Amino acid sequence: MSRSDPTWLGRYQRAMNNQAYNGQRFIEDITAKRREARRDHVNGQAPDALHLETMRDLNIASTDAPSMEPMQLSPFEALFLNTLECLEVRDSDHHICSHAELWQLLAASSKQADEFALKYAAYFYYRTRGWTVKSGIKFGADFILYSKGGPSNSHAQYSVIVRRQDTRGTVDESWQYMFALSRVCSQVRKALIVCYVDRPTAENVSGIHDHMEATAPDLTEFQINEFLIERFNPNRK
Repeated sequence: MSRSDPTWLGRYQRAMNNQAYNGQRFIEDITAKRREARRDHVNGQAPDALHLETMRDLNIASTDAPSMEPMQLSPFEALFLNTLECLEVRDSDHHICSHAELWQLLAASSKQADEFALKYAAYFYYRTRGWTVKSGIKFGADFILYSKGGPSNSHAQYSVIVRRQDTRGTVDESWQYMFALSRVCSQVRKALIVCYVDRPTAENVSGIHDHMEATAPDLTEFQINEFLIERFNPNRK
């Protein structure tokens, strides 16, 4: 579901020729234009037919801006883009946060601070290998992986759960648990990957055990072990 305010009432009033809504434009109008442009492009029309409307074409007043859907980045996305110097983060006092300050802020705000470094190591691992990594919370996983092109071109191929290397064989990793998770993945046409992250020792990276440390861990010290889990179907030839 969209996180922006619903527009169905305004679109209905416009369709009923309500004078108060005549000429008003909505986000759905942009979507319809883009789909039409894509169809025209597929049918061989000139590239200039792909000219798409932008948010400025909606003539939205500044008072309506808070109701629009903003771009939302996960903590892992923000850290990754900040590492590449593609994202500048400012605090409430408009101070530009360094990478170490951003790490400290996000790790401290995490509900599972001790797992934050492990999941970011897994996120970094997949992003640097060309995958588009998104949250997998809808499928009971930590991440889902899209191939080249991202969510706009295809569905995710893999669901990923991240675990510490020293938790292999614990209750959470029982076959009953894994079978249930694998069943969910198969229903949504995704393969399940269990990503075990071997954390470095405390003397190498103290910030992992104390998330309030100002220094982000060295990701080259982490080791990743992946296991692809497939559900066995005896009726399948």
